[in-house]
Amino acid sequence: MPFVQLKLAKGQVTDLQRTEIAAGLTELIGTVMGREKRLTTIIIEEIPTEQWLIGGSAAKAGAVSFVNIKISKGTSNPEEMARMMRATKELMVRVLGNQEEANYFIIDELNPDAWGLDGISMTERRSRPR
Repeated sequence: MPFVQLKLAKGQVTDLQRTEIAAGLTELIGTVMGREKRLTTIIIEEIPTEQWLIGGSAAKAGAVSFVNIKISKGTSNPEEMARMMRATKELMVRVLGNQEEANYFIIDELNPDAWGLDGISMTERRSRPR
């Protein structure tokens, strides 16, 4: 049940590109990380370029992105995470063009006791029969 936050410079994406990125990330999470696509949540936020600073200067629209994926600790290995980062970069370049300034990526491994869905921790979810 990955939770994905994607931040882009405001005005960087069209509705069609936003849909393509969300579908692409969902597919990658299923194929690269082996997660259930139907349980993947993606939130896309657009940040005004004057609020996204790199080296003290405003970022260029279309040139930056930040992807943060939250998963339960111990459910992915380092190779899967590295492949996910590379594949996400390729997706962003394919959909948006050159991400010349910066493409940030974080995978947070959370304690499964400390997060969940619908009031049920990930630890408890894993212990339930499917």
